Amino acid sequence: MGNTCNAADVDKLDISFTGVEGELLDNVKKHVRIYAQQQDDELASERATQRLKKRAITEIKQALEPFGYYQVTVYLEEVAESNELVYKIELNDPVIIRSISIEMDVPQTEQDEFVSWRASYPLKEGRVLLQAPYEAAKKVLQSKALRLGYFDAEFSRHQILIDEDRTSADIKLVFVSGQRYSVSSTHFEWEVADDADIKTRQLIDAPLLESQIAFRIGDPYDTSSLVKTQQNLINTAYFSTVSVQAGDADRSNATVPIVIALTPNKRTAYSAEAGVGTDTGIRGGIGYENRRINSRGHNISVRLGGSDIKRSLITNYQIPRARSPKDNINVFAILEEEVGDNRDFEQVSIGTELTRDWRDSLLKFGLTASQEKYLRLEDEGDLNSLLETSTNSLMPSISWERVKSDDLRYPTRGWSASVTLRATSDSLASDVSLAQAVIDAKIVRPLGNGRLKARIALGGTIIDEANDIPESLGFLTGGDDSVRGYSYESIGVESDDGVIVGKNKVVGSLEYQHPIKNDFALATFIDIGDAFNSEPSYKTGAGVGLRWRLPFGALRLDVGSALDLEGDPLRLHFSFGTDL
Repeated sequence: MGNTCNAADVDKLDISFTGVEGELLDNVKKHVRIYAQQQDDELASERATQRLKKRAITEIKQALEPFGYYQVTVYLEEVAESNELVYKIELNDPVIIRSISIEMDVPQTEQDEFVSWRASYPLKEGRVLLQAPYEAAKKVLQSKALRLGYFDAEFSRHQILIDEDRTSADIKLVFVSGQRYSVSSTHFEWEVADDADIKTRQLIDAPLLESQIAFRIGDPYDTSSLVKTQQNLINTAYFSTVSVQAGDADRSNATVPIVIALTPNKRTAYSAEAGVGTDTGIRGGIGYENRRINSRGHNISVRLGGSDIKRSLITNYQIPRARSPKDNINVFAILEEEVGDNRDFEQVSIGTELTRDWRDSLLKFGLTASQEKYLRLEDEGDLNSLLETSTNSLMPSISWERVKSDDLRYPTRGWSASVTLRATSDSLASDVSLAQAVIDAKIVRPLGNGRLKARIALGGTIIDEANDIPESLGFLTGGDDSVRGYSYESIGVESDDGVIVGKNKVVGSLEYQHPIKNDFALATFIDIGDAFNSEPSYKTGAGVGLRWRLPFGALRLDVGSALDLEGDPLRLHFSFGTDL
């Protein structure tokens, strides 16, 4: 009877590799089977172990080929006394790319996406042949083609030709796109729960839904237009879920239908909010919204909010227009009150506003009728008196807004700008004549490892007497989102007994944010600004802060110094929001 050897009788081997390190060593360990078995305590028979020892030399060479090493020499050194195996690896010279040939048919060379892919191809002639970026680049090109509707695209040739000496290689790629598919039709599919009430089952009229679609029948297929359509529909708040997918392609006609599945949102929603800020103190609010009053998509919202210095009741009725996703008409009523150290007024307003989508920006045309009562300290010779004034106004306005950013919540590159023009006339249902312009612009750019953020805010008013400007239209500055280091609205026109609003405003800010760990960043800033009637007397604040990046914005904690006040006092500022 012959001798036998059980796996349990074989001692565990101590296996090591020399001559390689880093990702090369990691890949060797991953692909050498005998090493993996020993790590997992899987002991084979002596005969199987001998086979694996010899096979390991081939496995090592194969594991190093993706890194351009095709002339690898491997020596096995066995130390019997310690049951140790040492694989000594000599890499020798790597394979160098001699030539790269990439052929793409005409339609693709006309696409910016494919031109940029070719320009950024990761492998270069004269460099070491690396298989990982070679394969990754092929996948990227295939993915771009599918996203753009080239559903039949394929590599008719994809080869790496290595010469006999294994010292150089030629890359040959031929990519054939085939026809680009176009959109043949759009289908809306409503997914309504069986127990939904009648109002929830009420569908939205087709023209309004179609206005949210970012493509037209006959357009070339493009995944980005499907994503934009989904975002437009979600932003309406009519739907809890939206799915925009390509249906089964018609290869004979090179067309594809688009299927949009819609799940209605609850018609009514209630909200509550609470917060705190150094400018406003404790604040909170409650709200009600009816998202779909009728099949035309009308909606109404009511919000009651308040803080230590501000209180407001806002009712808004919105009528969407079947022209573009952002077009609508708003009819609103507002009751607002502000009681601060330097401002005291009550205002009742009713009005309407037309919003239009124009060249990637928003145009708003408004008409507001309001009555405002405010208290203001007036100079009367040697005496000062607190006067209550009431002003009625009918104010048309026009504004332009645009935001361009790589990330709306926490941008690394982008800008925003808004311009508002408004006017009243005492010959047209108003107690005062004035014209006013307000400009606000922000920009964010990467700088080093961090971000540089700059802002400028301007306001100017044309009015005969500065004291006649209504309190709500006058300018004050200072605070969390203005000149930090100074308290909220503490910078304005200085009088004997305090600060009053000015008819003009200038505020500028420069801030650098440097990431420190995870979602935290340190910030340093300088702000300058003033609210004035004739000549500005700029106030400067500077300091440092901490930023905490959250999924819905950034939490900001700043310590600012008022450089123009005696002793350069420090003030803590706490706020939350987006940078643009």
